[in-house]
Amino acid sequence: MIAKEAQMDALETALHRLERLETLEATRSCLYRYAEGVDGRDWGLLASAFAEDAVLVMPGSEVVGRDAIVEGLRGMLPPEFVTRHLVVNPRVDYVAEGRARAHSTIYYAHEGSGFEATGWGDYVDEVAVVDGVGLITRKEFVPAQHLPGSLARANTRLAELETAELAREASWRYATAIDTVDFILLESVFTEDAVLVTRKGPREGRDAIIEYYRTALTDPVTRRHFLVNQKVTTSGPGTALLESYFLYTFAGADTSILGWGSYIDRVRVIDGVGYIEEKRISVDVHSDVREGWAT
Repeated sequence: MIAKEAQMDALETALHRLERLETLEATRSCLYRYAEGVDGRDWGLLASAFAEDAVLVMPGSEVVGRDAIVEGLRGMLPPEFVTRHLVVNPRVDYVAEGRARAHSTIYYAHEGSGFEATGWGDYVDEVAVVDGVGLITRKEFVPAQHLPGSLARANTRLAELETAELAREASWRYATAIDTVDFILLESVFTEDAVLVTRKGPREGRDAIIEYYRTALTDPVTRRHFLVNQKVTTSGPGTALLESYFLYTFAGADTSILGWGSYIDRVRVIDGVGYIEEKRISVDVHSDVREGWAT
């Protein structure tokens, strides 16, 4: 008799321990169903994480009822937005048979026009286990930090800065090609349909631009072009306006020229390379230093 009672006590203890662990596991499972349902816009899966009379508490609001909770979250999370909710360090406390309370850190990232953000905070969930399935009866979100911007905004800024750098590189290739009279390099500066505007009028198309320079660079002089005060304004994905001052010198047997002016370049990025699609050259001073440029 004593042995049988001991066996019954051991069985009861084992069943209690088993129930406790199953309650804890079902609680964790429903936390993850919630996150998966939100991020996948799987509203049926999301609904399966809540009890029918559940309560969702967020800053400034309290929503009662599973259907109202799902509809509210559906309105907050349009399908074109990308979200990730990472449930971190969930600590689950057993409260009673089929009842548990979970405290976890939530890290989230939202990506979408006008909705970019990262942040973190705490979830406090009260869970009931029904037929082996955990259901949230009350969920509270306590925010700790919310940072607008995130990856989408960082990527936009990265693209702008990369475009600006490629625009400058295009202007440097141009100056190098002119100074070294390298027409192959000069071809790599312009788009096929580029336009060059100088005081001698416009040249349309890369071939016409190259022919213009073949004539303009026939004098046997040493040339140097110095680009300064370059200002880049990005005007869209892969396009930029580059405004520069330039100084130049021509030196030869009977030539000693000093001059300066400004460039206005419209640059387009193609396959990671900046090309000038429109270049406007304005010369302010062109003078033989032997005669004096200030007069």
